[in-house]
Amino acid sequence: MAACVWAPRVDPSARRGGLPVRFVATVRDGWTEGAYGWQNRVRLERVEAGPEVLRTVREVRVLVGGAGSPLALPEAGTRIEGTGEFVTRGRLPLERPSLRVKSPALVRQVEGRAVIDRWRQKGVELLERSAGVDARRLRAAGLAAALCLGRTEGLRRGEIQDLRRSGLAHLLAVSGMNVGLVAVMGWWVMQAVGLAPRTRRWLLIPVVLTFGLLAGWDAPVRRAALGAAAYLGGRQFGRPLRALPVVWGVVAGLVLAEPAALHDASLVLSAGITLALVRWTVPVAEALRLLPASARTEAAAVVVAQASSSPLVGGLFGAVAPLGMIVNTLAAPLSFLLLAPALGATAMAGTGAAGWLLEALGWVQTVLDGLAEWAGQTVWTVPPPPIWMAVAFLVVAVAALSPWRRAGFAALTVCAGAVAWTVLPARAGSAPTVRLLRVGEGMALLVRDGQSAVLFDGGRSEWEAARDLARLRVRRLDALVVTHPDADHVGGAPMVLERLEVRRLVFPVLTGDSPAIVALRRQARRFGVEEVGASAGVRLDLRGVELEILWPPGAARLADNDASLVALAKVGGMRVLVTGDIESGAETALASGTAALGADVLQLAHHGSRTSSTAQFLESVRPSLALAVSGIRPRWRYPHVEVMRRIRASGAVILAQSEGFEEVRWNVEGGLTVVGSEPVKVGVRTGIPRE
Repeated sequence: MAACVWAPRVDPSARRGGLPVRFVATVRDGWTEGAYGWQNRVRLERVEAGPEVLRTVREVRVLVGGAGSPLALPEAGTRIEGTGEFVTRGRLPLERPSLRVKSPALVRQVEGRAVIDRWRQKGVELLERSAGVDARRLRAAGLAAALCLGRTEGLRRGEIQDLRRSGLAHLLAVSGMNVGLVAVMGWWVMQAVGLAPRTRRWLLIPVVLTFGLLAGWDAPVRRAALGAAAYLGGRQFGRPLRALPVVWGVVAGLVLAEPAALHDASLVLSAGITLALVRWTVPVAEALRLLPASARTEAAAVVVAQASSSPLVGGLFGAVAPLGMIVNTLAAPLSFLLLAPALGATAMAGTGAAGWLLEALGWVQTVLDGLAEWAGQTVWTVPPPPIWMAVAFLVVAVAALSPWRRAGFAALTVCAGAVAWTVLPARAGSAPTVRLLRVGEGMALLVRDGQSAVLFDGGRSEWEAARDLARLRVRRLDALVVTHPDADHVGGAPMVLERLEVRRLVFPVLTGDSPAIVALRRQARRFGVEEVGASAGVRLDLRGVELEILWPPGAARLADNDASLVALAKVGGMRVLVTGDIESGAETALASGTAALGADVLQLAHHGSRTSSTAQFLESVRPSLALAVSGIRPRWRYPHVEVMRRIRASGAVILAQSEGFEEVRWNVEGGLTVVGSEPVKVGVRTGIPRE
């Protein structure tokens, strides 16, 4: 059966990047490795797009590519200027953009550093000096800098991942909880020295504001410090304050002053949990009559905090750790045990006493690591709800946090709905499918047959592949196959390993010692995932999916792209050839070899770039469908026009992910159904060399 030909109209010179800008900013933190390169936070002072000065949010994330080491980048607290691209996903009107810079050569340090940033940098240096060479104290110094100065570069990446997986990462963020604990400890100290309540309130206002400044004055701590100062000021002037209206007023004022905060997870979490505690702690405590009177309020606060935080965490981050709910009952005392020595060590940094306080903090940190490891054993992924459901949830949640008579019914509805949405199983499907995950850029290809699932690569973004798998309610992978260590292939793989139950991590043996894959292998060992270094000739039976590795050879000197893994996936009678980023050299070697390349579906190598998909290779594969897997918002339009001409000549149907195509199914008639805006059926070509 002859196949029809479809191809989008593309302009090969069209780019889908961000808005080119010049900027002046202050570096907020230490540099950490991300999907695009090295990432950090900056406070923007000026952004220019041509002759126009942009009005935008002040605090954004910056990503710098092309740097082998963070030592080549400006240190925290310095002022920089440079050129880059302002990038936003464009799906939400208030979504925070990010700043993408191609190379460190496009950024330079300029004169001038804010006084507060110099103090923060000095504090980090003094903490490190107080720790000396002791490993435990050095780790504790990094934690103290994160808790008190908002500087996170001293935290280990694995430590952050474990805490995030277990739902305890909020303990490391400078937020309203930290501001509240500082205020409580300050109140106790002033009470111990005999100061009157009115004097304590006046003194606490500069204390919380100073702590906010030293912690970086980022949005979460800024809101909490200003809210606390406003509350203390109101009490000082004798205003009769009812807690629930006051909290609602503070939240409304923060949103009006900074509308972009609606997309800030820290505000949503802190506001939601605080409102829930104020509204429901007393009613729940009255219902817990079987407990001793002295324990009712504490138990009620734990129940309310967990019931309110779990739906919010699941909706915002796409996962909930059920064991983390138990551990979070210790959040308040554990936060105190972390923050108290951290504050003391920071205040006395550079002295001998700071070293002993860091030693104490180090032991608490060890306990926290153990709790995180235990709580992170089980993670439930939470599918992102559709817009209508999210709006309905918000309306009912607001009703549950109001003085309304039937607020209890609304609260139960929110909790029950969140649990049902989380545990609802996926619809059973027996037809083999090839799914193009909704990642912004790069490759993430899911092959399924019934309950079997194999994921090839994870796209560039840290979160998008895991979020889309959650949307599809895929909770288990028989294998995560990494074809290539480039960022647009492995950027989302760590989060997939963190969130899902993965049986095997498969990677090309030739690039198994590259930094990106070494990091994945280290993470796989931590989660008990089997490692498979694959080369040509390896066969894997993954329940309903049979995987045959065709490339690369076990030992060879190849260019980076030509070392990509090439695999033939056989699923339910359909043959899918995954080629990664190979180019013409590897394609020629494969076409000239003895392996049978014939396939029904071909993933166009290197996203459909002109250096791949040669006529000889296409003739050897003879696909019915050719997929340009590039993400839904690629920086460049794929496939290239030269590739399109060659595929037209081969008689295959071209499908570009950027044009809205997302799934291919093997139908009962023995053909392929393409799922997009309108389903299209394609007949499978006969006479393909298969074995």
